[in-house]
Amino acid sequence: MDKHTQLIKFGTVLKQRRLALKLSLRELEKLSSVSAALITKLENGKMANFPKAITIKQLSDALKFNDELFVLADILFEHKEQQNIPDKTFEDELRELLATRTTLNSDNITQVIYFISGLEKLQKMENL
Repeated sequence: MDKHTQLIKFGTVLKQRRLALKLSLRELEKLSSVSAALITKLENGKMANFPKAITIKQLSDALKFNDELFVLADILFEHKEQQNIPDKTFEDELRELLATRTTLNSDNITQVIYFISGLEKLQKMENL
């Protein structure tokens, strides 16, 4: 299955769930903190790439999915080895971990990462 087909299937699931919950794009935008424009692109398979884990988490929570959306994403998404994508940074991995394994919202995740970065800088200064 090619990437475009995968994106269309993912978007179809999102749209079906949003309509089943009788949510407008604007209502889902408010619930998820994901812009209506991005939701529309996802639903219509108009994205060039798959959404980030944090976006999936926000939509998953707003659409009352348990882990189904992540399972679908894992089934559909091509694996990194197949794509030859460079390794993620520590910050990217931490952001993904916090987005998928905690109930923190995107603002709180950003604050946690900022805090950790500050601690690393302090530690480096103490070692000088």
